[in-house]
Amino acid sequence: MLCFLPALCLPFAHHDNVRFFDKFYTSSSDNPEKRDPQYHMAYLLGRPLTAEIHQIIYTRISHLRDLQIVRWMTVFVFAICAGLLANIFYSFGLATLESLGLSVSIFILPGVQDAIIMLAIQNALAVGAVLWAYLISQKPPKPGLNGLLKCLAVCCLLLISMLLYPQWSFFIFVPVLVKYLVTPAQSLWTIHKELLRSILLFSLTAIFYYVYIKTFVSVNNAQAGSYAFTIDLNFLFWKSLSVFSTILPIAFNFWNIHTITWLGLVLMGLTMVLLRERAVLCFLLIIFTVSFWLLIRSDLILHRIFFVTSVMALAAFLVGARNLFLIYGTVGRYIIICMMTAGLMGVHYLTSYNAMNYHLELEFIKQRLMAHPKPLARIHIVLPTPDGKGYNGHATVDDTFNDKTASYNFETDTLNLLKAALQDMNVPSSWRVYSCEDKQQQCVEHASKNYNLLVTHTNKDQAIYYSPHMVLIDLNDL
Repeated sequence: MLCFLPALCLPFAHHDNVRFFDKFYTSSSDNPEKRDPQYHMAYLLGRPLTAEIHQIIYTRISHLRDLQIVRWMTVFVFAICAGLLANIFYSFGLATLESLGLSVSIFILPGVQDAIIMLAIQNALAVGAVLWAYLISQKPPKPGLNGLLKCLAVCCLLLISMLLYPQWSFFIFVPVLVKYLVTPAQSLWTIHKELLRSILLFSLTAIFYYVYIKTFVSVNNAQAGSYAFTIDLNFLFWKSLSVFSTILPIAFNFWNIHTITWLGLVLMGLTMVLLRERAVLCFLLIIFTVSFWLLIRSDLILHRIFFVTSVMALAAFLVGARNLFLIYGTVGRYIIICMMTAGLMGVHYLTSYNAMNYHLELEFIKQRLMAHPKPLARIHIVLPTPDGKGYNGHATVDDTFNDKTASYNFETDTLNLLKAALQDMNVPSSWRVYSCEDKQQQCVEHASKNYNLLVTHTNKDQAIYYSPHMVLIDLNDL
């Protein structure tokens, strides 16, 4: 939890959660149902439980501090999951420090960092449901009705995980993989049976989940775009190639978000060497976690989508290194501990400058607004030039790390970011903000009588129409 403190303590809004402020400074007729703007999209993506969770959050967010509370809650759920996973690893025969270290190393990967920044508490709950399912599956089997009820309970929890965030439901195979790698050779047949049982239950649940979503949830694939929830095998071959050229190198870069392809491939090869005769099954399990992405239409490659793939890669490498060092000397354990410590420090540094990036954007807007003498009738924003870098000078990765919220859609991102700043400054809720988009002079002349505040924007080097009581916010100065 300590390595995430910058993200927990600094007030900021990421481009995916500024939408929680769109309900402010607008008339009730614009959103009579007071729905989260992404409510229907979550259903389109096959995540109905996520839609309902975000709707609850949407109705309760009023200030930036409320976002911080949700981030604390997300980290708290992840911390519980880390404790459960460490306990599971301990039951496999790993030492206390090894179990805790491996579990913590998993829950500081970029996918978790992404979830914390984006307020994706549903991702943490999805992992919690999966771990609960695994714990139930490990209870001694009982004949008859009790055994059937146990299987149904496991499937129900897996289904809940899929309804929250389907890609992360593959986390069920993480403890199975670690157990397979640490189990003595003479007992491997029991692990093979457990693996087959897990694949069977997971596959049956996945089929039910897909049929349920396609049958009972209104899915508009055209509206969902690149996130479309539908099986599409047209690009299966090319996507399969990207698994080896892009996705696996990302996974084997572990905590490094700035992927170094050759390093990922080297670490993947080293992992297979360390695992020796168990490498083939391990590699197949890692590939299996990508199967959901291979089958659907989406071609997005993001750390959060392949979080479980990264977990499997990291677990395979660390357990393989542990087994080697157990044979050739206990000093190897300290090497692994040093590696994990370096990972923690790196994650803390990454979280610090990433959270500061979003914090600076919001504070810059607030400072420009507070520096302007009243009255204020118009805000003109000069949008930042997309240059592949954040305000902190670091390279942008995915849509989460070192990004510029104002560089996205003006109506859904920049305007809501401005509303978040106004709300944090306690501007009266009776104000009405109107977006003129890029129609500067025409809007100022015709809309100023009906709204308290007009918002216009231009790109860098475009002409600006100046009007009375106007504040200029050029985000390129940040």
